[in-house]
Amino acid sequence: MNILVTGGAGYLGSVLVPKLLVRGHCVRVLDVGYFGVGHLRSMRTAVELIREDIRLFCEDRRAINRLLDDLDCVIHLAAISNDPSAELDPALTHNVNFRATQAVADAAKARGIRFIFSSSCSVYGEALDEIDEEAQVHPCTTYAHSKVDSDRYLNAIATSDWRPVVLRNGTLFGYSPRMRFDLVVNIFAFMSTLYNEVKVFGDGEQWRPFLHVSDCARAFIHFAECREHEHIVYNIAHENLRIRDLVEIFQDINPNLKPSLVNVVDKDVRNYHVSTARMREAGFRPRVTLRAGAEEMVDALASGLIADPESIFYRNAKWMKELTQFSDVKHKEFVGLIETMANMLPSRR
Repeated sequence: MNILVTGGAGYLGSVLVPKLLVRGHCVRVLDVGYFGVGHLRSMRTAVELIREDIRLFCEDRRAINRLLDDLDCVIHLAAISNDPSAELDPALTHNVNFRATQAVADAAKARGIRFIFSSSCSVYGEALDEIDEEAQVHPCTTYAHSKVDSDRYLNAIATSDWRPVVLRNGTLFGYSPRMRFDLVVNIFAFMSTLYNEVKVFGDGEQWRPFLHVSDCARAFIHFAECREHEHIVYNIAHENLRIRDLVEIFQDINPNLKPSLVNVVDKDVRNYHVSTARMREAGFRPRVTLRAGAEEMVDALASGLIADPESIFYRNAKWMKELTQFSDVKHKEFVGLIETMANMLPSRR
C-alpha cells in the first residue's frame, strides 16, 4: 500500500515507519521536524518526506490534494503530544490535534482513503472500574479533550462505505530512534539507571494501561492491513498497572533503587484501567511486557546507546518551550536549525 504517516518522525512514528517499509509498503511522511528528521533520511529504503506544518493543509485544498495523491491509507499520528506540551499553548493544541485531524479525515473520506487515527486512553480520565470502548469519557486535560473531540468527529462522519479506525493507545514506553524521557516508564528507567532513585508524585495508586512503542506500531500496521473491522474504536494496551507496581519492577531490576513519595497539592486524578477484549477479538495481541521494556530501556541507558539523556531534547514540553524563542525566524530556517541541533546528539552504537 501507499501509506501516509503524519507525525512520522516522532516517538511512535520513528518505530512505525521502518516496520511499514520492511513489510513492503511505500511510505510518505509529513512532519514539521521539531525534533529532527535525519533518522528518517538515513533509512536504506527511501521515505518520501514532506517537512511541513500540518496546519497549512487545513485550508489549502490544492496542498491537501497533493498530500493525499495516490494514497491507500493515512495513519494519523501528528499531534502536540502529552499533557504538559499541550498546556503550553491550548489554541495550538486545538488546531494541530483537532482541526488538522478534521481536515485530513474529511479529505481522506472524500477520496475513499482509509484512515487510522492515534487517540489515547487518557480520554477516560478517572474511572473506578475496568472500562471498555463504550464507557463514558472524562477528559481531564487539554490534550485529552483534543483527542475526545477528534474521536467524536470521526465517529460522526463514519458511513457504511468509509469507516475510520480510532486506536486509543495506552501509555507508551520503550526505546525509539526519537527518544522521549517524559513518559513515566522511560522516566523511571532514566532516574533508576543514572541516579538509583525514582520519585512518585502522590500515593502511586493511580492505574494506567501500558503499551510498548513497538507493539503500538504493530497495532497500527495490523489495523491498516486488515480492511474489515467490526468497530471504529479500539483500546490498545498490554498491561494495566499502578504506578507503585512500576516501582517494584524497577527495584527488582536495580536492587539499589531508592523510591520516594512526593506530596503534591494538585493531585493527579487520572486513574483508569482498560479492557482490551475488543482489540484481542480483532486479532491483535501485544508482545512486550513492561518488565522486558524496562530492562530494554535500562540497557540502552547503561550502554550509552542514547547520547546525553539529560538533554531537554528528549522532553517534549521543555524542548517546545525552549523553541518559543525562535518564533520570529522563518519557518524553513526554524526547522533547519532544529535538525542541526538534533544532529549534535547522535546515538552511540
